This record gives sequence, C-alpha cells and structure tokens, in this order.
Amino acid sequence: MRSLIRQYLDEGLSRRGFIRELGALGVSLASAQTLLASLSDAQADTLSDAGLDESIARIVTGNGSDMIFETFEQAGVKYIFHGCGGGTNRFFDSVLQRPGLKNFLATNEGQAVAMAEGYHIASGGELGVAMIPRPGLMNAGGNIHNAMVNRSSMIVLTAREHNKFSNRRGNIELVEWEDVLDPFMKWGYKMQNFGRVPEFTRRAIKVARTPPGGPVFLQMTENLYQETGEGTILPQNRFHVAGGVRAKPELIEQAARMLIEAENPMLVVGLEVTKSGGQAELIELAELLAIPVMQGLSAFADFPSRHELALGWFTRFSVYMRKSDLMLLIGSQMPDEGHYVLTGPPAENTKICHISLEPEMLAMAWPTDLSIMADARAAIVDLTEAVKSMLTKRRITAIRAARHPVVTEYIQADRARKLKRAKRFWDRTPITYPRLSTELNDLLDDDAIIVSESLFDVAPWFDVGHGRKLQIGPQPGEVLGWATGVALGAKLAQPDRQVVALSGDGAFMFQNALWSLSRYDAPVLIVIYNNKAYNMNWAFNRTGGGAQARAKKDLATYLGNPDVDYVMWAKSHGIDGEGVTDPGKLRAAIKRGIGVVRDGRPYLLDVHAERWGGVGDYTWHPEISIAGMRTRKV
Repeated sequence: MRSLIRQYLDEGLSRRGFIRELGALGVSLASAQTLLASLSDAQADTLSDAGLDESIARIVTGNGSDMIFETFEQAGVKYIFHGCGGGTNRFFDSVLQRPGLKNFLATNEGQAVAMAEGYHIASGGELGVAMIPRPGLMNAGGNIHNAMVNRSSMIVLTAREHNKFSNRRGNIELVEWEDVLDPFMKWGYKMQNFGRVPEFTRRAIKVARTPPGGPVFLQMTENLYQETGEGTILPQNRFHVAGGVRAKPELIEQAARMLIEAENPMLVVGLEVTKSGGQAELIELAELLAIPVMQGLSAFADFPSRHELALGWFTRFSVYMRKSDLMLLIGSQMPDEGHYVLTGPPAENTKICHISLEPEMLAMAWPTDLSIMADARAAIVDLTEAVKSMLTKRRITAIRAARHPVVTEYIQADRARKLKRAKRFWDRTPITYPRLSTELNDLLDDDAIIVSESLFDVAPWFDVGHGRKLQIGPQPGEVLGWATGVALGAKLAQPDRQVVALSGDGAFMFQNALWSLSRYDAPVLIVIYNNKAYNMNWAFNRTGGGAQARAKKDLATYLGNPDVDYVMWAKSHGIDGEGVTDPGKLRAAIKRGIGVVRDGRPYLLDVHAERWGGVGDYTWHPEISIAGMRTRKV
C-alpha cells in the first residue's frame, strides 16, 4: 500500500493503473475508487480541482512557515515536539504567533519523535508532529524507524538550506535527506515554491493519516522564511478517507469457509487490528466459533490478554499451535524464524490465510492458501457476517459448544502452569520479572497506559487490551531509547489516565526524556527493570552457543562496573525516586510512586531485577584501563 500510494502521488502510476493494481490484490472496486478519490483531493492544486466550494477556503497572508502552521492548525494540530537549531529557529516565529499551538522541547531529537508518536497513539490517532533540525535527523532516525514499524501517523518537519546557498555546506549537506530517510517514511517532499506550501503540507497530512499510517518527511527551504504572500487554507477533514479498504466478497467467503471447515483453527493478530479500530469486532469473531487467538508482532495488545480465548504471544512451541489445522493471520506479519519473538515456522500441514492492508507483508515468509489485501476491521466485520450467513444459528452454537471447553481448559491450564512456576521464585532476590510486573498490574488503575520498551516476558503479566489497560510496546522496531518519550506524549494525550513507562536499564541509557518530563510536569511513573545487562542480547546469544557462551565470558552486554545510580540521575533532573532491592518492600514502593504521580510529578523506581535466560550472575567483562596504558601521568 505504501509503495502504491507513493507511485500515484509522484505520478508514476495513473488513476486507472492505481485501481487496476488494487483490484489485482483483491480490493473491491468501491474501496479502490474511494481511496483514489481521497488521494486525488489531497493532491489538488485548486478548489475546483478538488470539487470544493470556495466558501470553505480561508485566505491567509504570511511566509512559507506561516502557511505550514496554518495548515497544521486547520488539521487540528495542537502540539509540536522539537529539538533545537539547525535552521528550524524561524519556525518558532510562526508557533509563537499562534496561541493555540504548544511546543515541547526535547534534549535529544529521538525523544521529540517518541513524544510525537506517544501522543498520536494514546490520542487514538491524532497527528503527531516532530520538528527536527537537519543535524539532528540522524539522532531522530532510530525512533522514526520505530514509528514507521508501528505505522504511526506523523509529520517530521525540517528546514533545508536557502536555495541561494544550496550544496555549499559540506558538513550537513553531503546528502539529500529525503533519500537518507526514505526507508523510514511513507512519502517525503522538499518545498521550494511558496505557492505550493499549503498543498504539499495538506498532502503530507493526508498521506500520514491514510491507513495503515506512517511518518511523512516534509522539508522547506530557508528562503521561504523571507518570501511572503497569500495562501489558501482548506479544511483537512474534507480530505478524509471514509471507510476501510474492503476485499472482494468472493475472497471473504473463501476465508469464511476455511474457518468453518477447520477442526482446530486459530487467529494470529497484529497491529493493523488496533490501528483500524477493530478490537471489539475481533472479540466477536473469536467468540462466535470459540477460536483461540495468538498475539502477533505488534506494539499493542490487539486481543485482550486475559480473555478466555487468549493464547498469548505466538510461539512455535505452543502445543495448541502445533495441532492447529488453520492459521488465519489478521493484520500481522507472518511468523518467521528470523524473529526473536514471533518465531516460526507455522505447524506442518497447517492451512494459512493471511489478511493485511499491506501487500508487501502478505505471504512474506511462507506460502499461503489464501492472501487478502484489506483493512483489518473491515475484513473482520465481513468475515463475521459471512460465517453467520453460511451457517444456521444452531450450527454456530454447536461448533462453539464443542470447541469452547477444549480451548479454555487448555488456556487455563497453561496460565496456571506459568503462574505456579513463577511463584516458585516469587520472593527471590533479585526481583523476578513476573513478581514486579504482577505487583504493578495489581496496583495500577484498570485504564492505565503501560508503555513498555523491549522487555521480554513482561507484557503477559499485565491485563491489557480492549476494555482493559492500554499497552503501548514493546516496540517491534527494536530501536532503544523510546519509552519515556512515548510516555510523555501519551500523558499529554490522556492527562486523566495513569501512564507508566517500563524500561530496562540498557534501553534507558540509550536516551531518555527525564529533562522534558520534569520541565513539563508530566506525572509519569518510570520503572527501570535494572539487571545491569543488555539481557535479551546475551540470553539469545547464549542459546546459540559459541565461544562466549561456553566460556561464560560476556564481551558486549554486562552493564555493571560502574553501577549507575538511576535515582540520583532522576534527582539531578528534579524528579524524585527510590531504589528497590527487597521484594517484600516492592509493593509499598510502587504505592509511594503512584502517590507522587497523583500529586502531579514524575517518579522513578529503580528495581534490582533478575537476569533471565540462564544468564545468572555472569558478570565477567574485559578489564581495560586506558589510564593503565599511559607511560606518563598526563
């Protein structure tokens, strides 16, 4: 979908060719025409081109920067997240003159992007805007990558050199930035013509918001700060795509028949379910025929983690998965042996039906029996109706009654087994992940927002999903230094909900938003699972064998010596906190943290946590002293 939209907007694909390509992917003609019309409107140069009445237009006077921010405000943008310098300073003149806009400064550009993404996700889809100076684009690149993997609707705005001085600054103009960032963006454009600034800003917003979403890169040359004139500002809601992309009915019927005929079907769901707003409809489909659901690669709990039909994260080691005769993937990547978490392959002799809005994802790792390009929510709704139309109510009841006890008994036994195993080490020091996560889950509000960064075996201990706590993360993009920035943006979007940022000590040291959390009084509870290691890297390296694993000598991932005092680090930013080493004192510490947050300030808990994956107390590391290499004391 990303490539098709870009080809059309860049005039590499005609209107007829665009519809033909979508039709070949199984998209219904009506959906293809609706999507085409919305993209064509966003691309229009004039009101008449877009089929709009002149009375809805607003003529404004200003420079190029003013045109951008007028268009942003018209699209409902309220917040700008940004770094500092690098030619973007004059953008703030436009921000200052618009009291409806609030700006949030980050001390690292990656955190500005994370804040914008957190705001977008927690708000339910509002546009995130990150304003990044050119020298900071590479700092921001990691979290732009995370946003692309999460399909988050964002604008990344920067200023380019004045046309008069183009390609004369070898230090930061060695590359075309749109080419460098292209893999992480849905689309990008460098604005050099004053008259087209509103058009391309409008188009950038349109493309960013078009499902499944993603970041768009927008550049303006600095000479447009000086150039002034009139611009036409149009209501952004007139360019909204109405409805999801639907598949051809015959393909939906084929998928429904596969579900009906399967003895042991299962669903594997991913982020497109949440992005499309299809969580409630997914629950209805699963409950209709008592189909168990596995969580695929996603930053969300696309199916409630404590639902009686929830099998948990997909794993090839699941007994139920191995006996499944149909795997229906909805809005998820294909299980693949290349993933750490969504490990493949599927069970042998299992039929596979794959539904995704992104044709590039369909059948990526394994051949399918049926691939369908469609919006996840639309496909779920159509699939549910198809099943109901093909079976009598009595037959549906019979299928559900036969399967339900088998599935739920297996799931209940599996959960009980995992809890029993965790309880064996409940009072162990260092504190176990299940103990810390369970205590947090029990004490947090039912509608809390949990931002979790690259923490293995943490999400299963939280009650998250539709109607429960909101899970954001772990980030499938895997770039670290994400959680605290996302948490600030989430709190801004949902000030009346608890927000908790969970991070390993390794991820926290990559980059964090402590300074911004303190400056903007963002009441967020930060919990560091501190095991003095890049635990996941070492654990997976150990399972693969090799010289380090055999010798129990870690060259790259031990983070002790020095032992970082994260509480002192937080206090240097005006944020209170405490360290926790005793599991018996954990609950009281969490309560104190929640109390401080309720009073309106952030709080940090540095929890001495276990190393998992057989890592144990392997603390060896190379003893290297640069001071010892000296031949004289200088």
